[in-house]
Amino acid sequence: MFTVDNIGSAKILDQIALSIDPKQLEQFLTSSYGIFSGDAEQTVVLGFTKARAKWVADENWHPNQQGQWLGNYQLSIPFNDSRKLIMDILKHGAEVEV
Repeated sequence: MFTVDNIGSAKILDQIALSIDPKQLEQFLTSSYGIFSGDAEQTVVLGFTKARAKWVADENWHPNQQGQWLGNYQLSIPFNDSRKLIMDILKHGAEVEV
């Protein structure tokens, strides 16, 4: 998930590490959009212009996204924290409506 090349030191602890079911961990890490983990509490619906939709319709923003053509291309994405999502939306400028 993350790079470990900046670790300066490590030590062995007497505590036993918490064992988490891999499926439960995967669900926690992937249920919400972007780098923020946790259960998705909201869903955003983005409407893209036809010109921008040519590219967006083929992109994978999230494993649980849903896209549909309704005159424009509408993309629904589950999210928990909007910070990363807002940055990605702003990249599309006037070609997207929230």
